[in-house]
Amino acid sequence: MYQPRYPSFSVSRSAFGQTLEDAGPRGQALQSLAETDSLRSRFFSWRGASGRRYVCSVFQSGEDSFVADVTNGVVIGVAREGATTRPVCVFLAQERARRGLRQIARELGVAEWHVHFCADAASLRDLSASLLN
Repeated sequence: MYQPRYPSFSVSRSAFGQTLEDAGPRGQALQSLAETDSLRSRFFSWRGASGRRYVCSVFQSGEDSFVADVTNGVVIGVAREGATTRPVCVFLAQERARRGLRQIARELGVAEWHVHFCADAASLRDLSASLLN
């Protein structure tokens, strides 16, 4: 199994061809924004292992320069396969440089970066346990 070089960086087993049997919905679009054209694609929520809901801002993979400037948050790399949204990595924002984001996006097929601002290591563990295991 893949062992990350950084202790606060997690990669999904499905990113390396190992799929999970439980494909239950762990994330969803925000219902309150369903009627808006301009905002509905800019926010998404993920559920942590604790059951807590984390609302994230959505940035396309080409917007990695902005994501690289985030200093306090959890970043979720998301691959898209049609209408399916699949998380492939989770890490603390301050631990990645701009060039690192581009490389991660290429290697794991990241189409979007979901950022939960003002997050801490506990949020990272909660989201990683839910999204990647």
